[in-house]
Amino acid sequence: MTFLSPYWLFAASAILIPIAIHLWNRRQGKTVKVGSLRWLEPSASKRWSSIRLSDVWLLVLRCLILILLAAALAKPVWEGAPNAQQAQKAVFISQELLHSAALRDIKPTVDALIQRGYTLHRYTPAFETIPAEAWQALSGNPTDSVVISGNHWGLLPALAQRYDQAQDSVWLFTSDQQRHFTGTPTPLQENIRWVPVALENTTHWIQTAYTLSPDSLLLITGQSSHEGTLFNANRVAADAREATINGSLVRLSLQSDSLTAQWGNSFSQRIAIQKEPLRIGIAHDKARQAEVRYLQAAVQAISRYTGMPIEIQRIAPTAKPDTSATWLFWLSSDEVPANWLNQAQEKGSRLWVQPTSEPEPITAQLASSGIEKIRIHQLAATGIANSKAGITPGEASTVWQTTAGEPLLFVQQLGLGKVYHFRSGFGPAWSQLGQSAQLPELLLPLLLPQQAASNYDARALDETQLKSTVVQPLNKEDKSEKEQYSLIPWLVLLAFLLFVAERLITSKRRTA
Repeated sequence: MTFLSPYWLFAASAILIPIAIHLWNRRQGKTVKVGSLRWLEPSASKRWSSIRLSDVWLLVLRCLILILLAAALAKPVWEGAPNAQQAQKAVFISQELLHSAALRDIKPTVDALIQRGYTLHRYTPAFETIPAEAWQALSGNPTDSVVISGNHWGLLPALAQRYDQAQDSVWLFTSDQQRHFTGTPTPLQENIRWVPVALENTTHWIQTAYTLSPDSLLLITGQSSHEGTLFNANRVAADAREATINGSLVRLSLQSDSLTAQWGNSFSQRIAIQKEPLRIGIAHDKARQAEVRYLQAAVQAISRYTGMPIEIQRIAPTAKPDTSATWLFWLSSDEVPANWLNQAQEKGSRLWVQPTSEPEPITAQLASSGIEKIRIHQLAATGIANSKAGITPGEASTVWQTTAGEPLLFVQQLGLGKVYHFRSGFGPAWSQLGQSAQLPELLLPLLLPQQAASNYDARALDETQLKSTVVQPLNKEDKSEKEQYSLIPWLVLLAFLLFVAERLITSKRRTA
């Protein structure tokens, strides 16, 4: 038994009142004078007479009535045994996996789970149930089709909230493609078993289109598979209606300043055509001079491989930036000048800044599916490079990250342009990026951006990065509710019966 308002129990101290009244009104015996005692003068007793209670059971009865009323005011409840919630068992399958040939690999496991009482759902924000007929149709003849799912990490908190009891059991089947994992890894509850499935399909897209001459176009295309992403250069006639790109026939439609590419029956792209060379401005101090050499070598490798003309100009930190530059790299320990920020904000330039705070040594790797593991030796704090930029950390999105989910390069919108914050460096003291052959491949999508390029990234997620999210303990609250029964009516009834008994006893004593 528990009390919902236990402070009312202090009202039980009211039993002092009947005790005091009982002692005060103690009945005195009648004095009868006999014989010679009638002639003696009365005198006060020099000692206290002993206090002896009379009608003890009547006093107890009155005190018990007050105690019962005080207990009723404290709202007593009786708690029964808790109602144990039934365990929930569910299987979730992501959209891209439901529409792929890899579905036949997991079908036996899913069917066995369904026979054990698991319900089947789509891994979407609504967590829709998949009827038995729909599951048989999907798994009976699975085929590969282009389906872009959302962020698998982003749905985990909602899934964990829905199945937050230790006895719940959830199986989650998704692909392991990087395009479905963005942002910081989300901790995974112990009652959710995540099974990543490898998809072997390859995606193709056009990253950049550039006018080489009035009758010739340069198309830089991307090809992404489970093993990695490659970029190729293709030259086509400006009036070409179709072209073979990466072994696929693509229909082309040229407008004045854009190109539309139709990749078979899967999807179409609209790409803006660049007519000017890519211009890059780099400002640095003496401490970062080695950084410039690594960066410049990577940019030149991109230009030679793709055939895209790229002009690099070194700028003194005190000089004004080139207003025609598409990219500005600020490799200096000083704060970014206001005119550099204005260039990005008003002209739409991309601004690259590196840490000005003291870095901390770490042992981490770049989250990449390449054969070569790129180690990161030092990492600076995630502070904003210049407080005048007026950008809050909440507006940032991660571009590169470590296998532990730590942001390595994140980008923030600034007016018409963007600011890229690189928390490490290209030199050997900072990382192995400058000496890695993967640096040009990492920089190319940034220097020659494609708005929807992340949707084509079919690389497998780094195994260590995925496993780092499956070690968190289950953070749950016990939702088992106990049945509560109010005892107030019974206490009031008992107090009323005792009051009636007290009145009867008192009335009989008065008539006696």
